[in-house]
Amino acid sequence: MEVKLAPAARVVMSAQRQHVLKTLGLFALVTSVFVYGFHTFLRVQSDSDLTLHIGYAREIHSVADLGAPQLAAHFLFQLLLKAFSFLFGVDYFAGTAWLLGLCYGGMAVLIAYEIERRGAALTAFRAFVVVPALLLASHIFLPTILMPNLYYGYFVPITYHSPTQQLNKLFALWIYFLYCAQFIDVRRAAPTRVAGMTVLSILSALAKPSFLVAFIPAAGLYSLRDMARRHWRQASLFLAGVALPVSLLMLWQAREVFGADASRLVFAPFVVFKFIPTLYKLPASMAFPLIVLAAAWRRGAVDDRLRFVWLFNGIAFAMTLMLGEGGTRLFDGNFAWTGQTAVFLSYVESVLFLLTTSVSVGWRRTAWAVSAAHVACGLIWYAVMFWPQRPEWL
Repeated sequence: MEVKLAPAARVVMSAQRQHVLKTLGLFALVTSVFVYGFHTFLRVQSDSDLTLHIGYAREIHSVADLGAPQLAAHFLFQLLLKAFSFLFGVDYFAGTAWLLGLCYGGMAVLIAYEIERRGAALTAFRAFVVVPALLLASHIFLPTILMPNLYYGYFVPITYHSPTQQLNKLFALWIYFLYCAQFIDVRRAAPTRVAGMTVLSILSALAKPSFLVAFIPAAGLYSLRDMARRHWRQASLFLAGVALPVSLLMLWQAREVFGADASRLVFAPFVVFKFIPTLYKLPASMAFPLIVLAAAWRRGAVDDRLRFVWLFNGIAFAMTLMLGEGGTRLFDGNFAWTGQTAVFLSYVESVLFLLTTSVSVGWRRTAWAVSAAHVACGLIWYAVMFWPQRPEWL
């Protein structure tokens, strides 16, 4: 017997089908763009961190190998690569390209979901233009393009040579969106969602703790504010469910990296990032978020999410500019990843703010124009990885 649906039900089903197809299309588009990019990078740039980390994966034959010094307790990428290559029968180079491309496909879906969660429509233009452009956007390197200097001294939100940074960005976005949904937008967090944050945070630490070292202090300050407002449930769930286990894990990782020598973590202001170049390279990296912050300030529309992101930025940039690893690792600049993650989250939150909050037409146009400059530089930056001469442009 044929069941006839009411016109309203057919409209709903059609809309749901279109939404699913739009999301799948977005995932496929972004994944393919970045799989192609990383595959090309591995082919053209044979000597890079990507190749180095693939070599580390080849050296893992048992659980005991996870304690190797070169993995420094951050071995998630290697485990995922081995599992991916085993399950799909691809070599490590193809597996790396696909794994990192899927990270960006996942980020695209997370952003699309967050757009809708915040009450905005996921139109075709936003899905297939705004979200991919956001993931390609990079720092505005025009002040030094003639040197050439497209990388050093800037706070680069998308660094193709590091596989662990791609995982770090995926987890950062996922954890941040869950944090917004459970601790900023509501007053009663769900324990099951908080447990999900805990799992994601542990995986994030095992991939690269660069996001967490600034996120835990920033969210901890918000928890102190919750306690001052007597929001005991919110504060206790975050502190006991996320901050405590993740902090213990990162303390263990720090011991694995530095051993018993705590002096390996040093206070080194503007040693890696020099003071004078930072004065113009930091604003060039953050031009779009700065314009959005100014627009929100003028409108009186700075919300808790925007405040949190800028608090996170303050902590992240303080770490990046002031801290370092002592000895021969100082100029590795490993705290730079924290600042780079902050820039990326600032881009994402600024786009979400513009899509969901009313600001004056002039400020809105200015913000989107500046974001277009970031995207244009991001497209150039994406193309640079196809050049064998890439190191000469850094």
